[in-house]
This record gives sequence, C-alpha cells and structure tokens, in this order.
Amino acid sequence: MNTCYLIISGIVCTIGVSECLECFNCLNIEDPKACTNTVQCSNNESCFLQTVHSGNVVRYNMGCQNDQFCNSLAVDHNGIIGRSIQTRQQYSCHECCSSNRCNEHLCANRKPTSCIDDETLDCARLNSIFAVCADIHHAKTTCPKFCGLCQLVDGNWADWGHWSKCSATCNNGTQTRVRSCTNPAPANSGLSCSGPAVESNMCQSQLCPVNGNWSGWSTWSGCSVTCDVGLRKKTRTCTNPKPDPWGDYCVGESSEYTICLNEPCGVINDSWSSWGAWESCAVTCGVGLKFRHRTCRNLSPSTYSKTCAGEFKDFAVCVNTPCNVIAFNVHGFNLLANLVNAFPTVIFNEGNAYNASTGQFTAPVSGLYYFSVQICLQTSASAEFYMQTGNANMSGVVKLTATFQTSPGNGACTSQSSFVKLLMNERVWVLMARQYSTAFIWEEPTQAWNTFTGALIQEL
Repeated sequence: MNTCYLIISGIVCTIGVSECLECFNCLNIEDPKACTNTVQCSNNESCFLQTVHSGNVVRYNMGCQNDQFCNSLAVDHNGIIGRSIQTRQQYSCHECCSSNRCNEHLCANRKPTSCIDDETLDCARLNSIFAVCADIHHAKTTCPKFCGLCQLVDGNWADWGHWSKCSATCNNGTQTRVRSCTNPAPANSGLSCSGPAVESNMCQSQLCPVNGNWSGWSTWSGCSVTCDVGLRKKTRTCTNPKPDPWGDYCVGESSEYTICLNEPCGVINDSWSSWGAWESCAVTCGVGLKFRHRTCRNLSPSTYSKTCAGEFKDFAVCVNTPCNVIAFNVHGFNLLANLVNAFPTVIFNEGNAYNASTGQFTAPVSGLYYFSVQICLQTSASAEFYMQTGNANMSGVVKLTATFQTSPGNGACTSQSSFVKLLMNERVWVLMARQYSTAFIWEEPTQAWNTFTGALIQEL
C-alpha cells in the first residue's frame, strides 16, 4: 500500500516515487494571482485553471480535476498531455497541449522580472553564435540578465472602463467601453498589450415615435353649385405615415377651397338649330363640295348668356361622273421596230387617247389611270414584256410592270395590271424584250387574244 506525505508547512507526502500534486484552489475570482488557497489533489487528478465569461465579466476557477480531462490514450494511457505531474501548477501556464509533457519546460520558465539567466545555457556563447540578444522577446525568457533586459516590462491591460451611454435615445444604438495598456504599461521594448482597446456593444432603447406626414392633395372636386358662384375643394390625410400614439400629428390644414364661377342662375345660353338639308354639289362632274347650314337661336337675351360655339356652315366632298370619259380596249400583235407592240384591233377608244399606229396611250388630262396587258404564248415558248410610261419620244421611262412567262405545255396567256398617276400628255405602252415572231406569240380569234386596256379613274 502506497504512503502519501503532503508537503505543506514542512509535511512531506509521497505516492511511491511520485510527488503529490498541490494546486491553488479558488472559485469565481477576478485575478488568479490573488489566489493563495491550496488543496491536495487525489490520485489521478491534476491542477486546472478555468476561465468563465458572464456577459462582459471574466472570472476564474482553480483547483483539481480528473486526469481524463487532460488525457490522450494515443500518447500515454496514464499520462497527462502537458507538463509532468511532478511539476507544480502555475497559473500562467496551460496544463494541456497536443503531446505528452509538451509544455513541461514552458511551465518551468521564470518570468523575466526575476532577471535570472537559465543556468543550463551559456548566454555569452549563444549571443556570439546566434545573436540571441537581438531577439528581445526570446532572450527575456532565457538570458534576460546577460542581454540587459532586467528593466523590460511587457504591457498588460487595465480593467475595462464603464460602458458609455447608448448612442441613440430610441431604437438601436451602440455603447462602448475602453481599457488602457497600463497595468503595467510596456517599458524598455516590452510588448504592448494584444487585443482591442475599445469594445462595442449594441444597445436598444424604446422604439422611436412615428410622426405623422401629409399624403398628397386630392384632385379638385366639382363646383358646389351649377350656377352663380360656388366652391371647389381638395383634401389630404395625415397617413404618410400615420402617427403612432406617441408621434406628432401633421401640422396644417387637411382641406383647401377655391372659388368657381358659373353662369348666372336663370340665364339660357344661345343654341344651334338643327342642320339644314345638304345643298346640291357645286360641280356637275368630277369632284366638288356640297354645303349645309344652321342658325344660332338667342332664346334669352342677356349680358351673361353665351353665344353658340362652333361653325354655322358644314361641307362634304361630292363625287360626280368624271368630266372626261377616257377608256380603251384593244388587241392583236404588231411588234414595231422600237419593240413596242401596237395592238391593231380597237374594240373601243373613248376619248381617242390610244393610237393603234404607235401603240401608245396619251393622257388627255392629269389623273389616276388603270391599265392591264395580256400576252399569249405558243406551246413551249417564252417571252418577256413590260408596261412602261414616259414622254412622246420614249424618254424618262418608268417601268410599271415586268413579266417573264414560259409555256412548257399547251399555249398559255399571262397578264399584268397597274395603277399609275399621269400628267397631261404622258404616254403608256407595252414593250417586248426583243423581236418576238408569231412562233412565240399566239393570237387566235376565238381562243386567245393579246390585249391592252386602260381607263381614267379620277381626274386630278
């Protein structure tokens, strides 16, 4: 059976060959350095230092805990990952890390404030070979005395100050608190404090009141009376937005009025009679105008009565038979040297505008005309022809149609038509593409005619 001797005030405790652990033992304290109570740990226990956050307050717990909280079966089934259990706990050193006894030497190091060089190190030699003194923050843990770092002081944060007032008096805002690196302040190349010097926190006050605002004005209403003087009204509402019980109501009027002037009561305005019948057309042929009239009746003579608005006379367009009747219908095949087909057989020629000798139609008046042409082909023949307009000498030519036709089987006829606006004495004719013979063009008295027709539609 193992015997244990506790070394407190000269009492020695051992468990076999191991030294019993003695740990600081304090709960819910602000500063671990202030803990002076100790406790002897039981078997399979080690020291711990626990940080507890409660809102913005940090507290510490210290004492013994089961080794399983610092145990790794992969490293050592009975070992503690961290320093040796034979080494006394230090509040500035973490008990556990990633491998067995990985921070044993770290936990054994003294602070540079002790200003004692490590006896196991030759600081002079290290400085000559590795310039250890150039790395101040490494040297302060190994050779502080040799490197002259006895006066080096690392900074430490002072306590947080009080929270400031909320930045907003309603709805969400922020409040801040600050701390200074003065406990102690860094000196002689010591490290400054790490971490933020200012901390912010969201704060929420009561909801801000919603003040009312006017909507847009409505349109003006109709006049309040139908005669004499009345009023028109427009309105707006305090709904943009609507104020809540703690908000201000809109300032100003919700209604606005304006004067509207109407006819004096009892006054009857002038009025039109019904339209009279349409008069005869102003021309006996072609396009003209016809008119109708109405009268303004003054039923109640008064300074305030209004006269009739509008015209007393109305007109409309009337179209009669054209003053000039121009139409022709001809057929046949007589191809001239200029490739114009002079259709020789005249069925009728009202107005004598078509000339069978030249094959040209001459417009006797300016107007809108309609023309059509039909050309018939022999079996397995083809032909190309055009309807054209121009001057008497066939200059200024404009094509009205262009046709190419092939008759692969029996003979066949093809036709084209066109409307055209002609000035007086302008010509229209049918032009063949080349000198076609009767071997190509078919004309048969009872079955197939080559025809050319035209007529005046409207004088201009």
